[in-house]
Amino acid sequence: MPNVTNTSDLLALLRRHYIKPGLDLPGGVFVPEVGGNGSWGASARADAIYVGFTSSSGRILVGHELKISRADWLNELNKPGKADQWADQCHAWYLVVNDPAIVKPGELPAGWGLMSPGTSRTRMAVHTPAAVKPDHTPSWDAVRSVMARIDTLRASDVADAVESRDRARHNQYEKDIAAAVDRRVKAMPETGEAAKRLKLIEDAIGAPIDWSDNVWSPDRTVDPELLGRIGKAALALGGIESAIRQLGRGYNSTKEVRRLIDEYDAKLAEFLAPAKAVCAWCPTAAGGTAEHNDGTRHPSCGNTGHGMNWEVSE
Repeated sequence: MPNVTNTSDLLALLRRHYIKPGLDLPGGVFVPEVGGNGSWGASARADAIYVGFTSSSGRILVGHELKISRADWLNELNKPGKADQWADQCHAWYLVVNDPAIVKPGELPAGWGLMSPGTSRTRMAVHTPAAVKPDHTPSWDAVRSVMARIDTLRASDVADAVESRDRARHNQYEKDIAAAVDRRVKAMPETGEAAKRLKLIEDAIGAPIDWSDNVWSPDRTVDPELLGRIGKAALALGGIESAIRQLGRGYNSTKEVRRLIDEYDAKLAEFLAPAKAVCAWCPTAAGGTAEHNDGTRHPSCGNTGHGMNWEVSE
């Protein structure tokens, strides 16, 4: 016997007892939690109603009251007539429990049936068959209440189906976009090649490149400005090494040696230019002569005469 501890699980087993999953025409409808429609039976509710359409089902209205504990059942017994409004309208009425021991001998009202989950996964065990009223005709109020509940459940099922469909479409749309972007990226070999080349540059300089617009770069990173200076240094170093190799050759003339030295000086000056500070007070920076009015010395240009009013411009 399945271990059932809540009403929803018991209701699901009861539904499976009447309705086989997957059938387009199961031969009846199972309607949970049927309340009264309109003013009829507004305070009364049947936990479940089964309406049979075939001869095998008896073409009858079967009502059910669900209980999952002894205390719940005793509370029902303490309110005589609570279930009568719906029990009187149905052709048969069953008490459905998770354990038949909940109901002691003599407690089951006359005409009520008793069922609980049995060893079968698809059928409930009927311990006491309910008395069937074959010539009974349910009132229009009862029939209308069942139909109203079916309509409410149908609308809810439609809304759930639409939401599920829209969610599936949205998920598929997102997947299609991601797949299209992935295909486009893969179809652009320059994109992947550029990333590989950039990684080679970072590996060569030993630090990642900081592409942000911050005025400062995090530690152990290289910004584009510093990367440019590194490039100039590499070019200058290549020129210097080339000049040294040529200076070492025996056939170089004095004129050629002077040209190579000038080239070396020019490249070295270009490399050092960003790091050299210019003294705004020193006339030497403007091509004049350094005339100073005291004995202090500017830390950048080395000249004296600036007092303490040092100003450095880049």
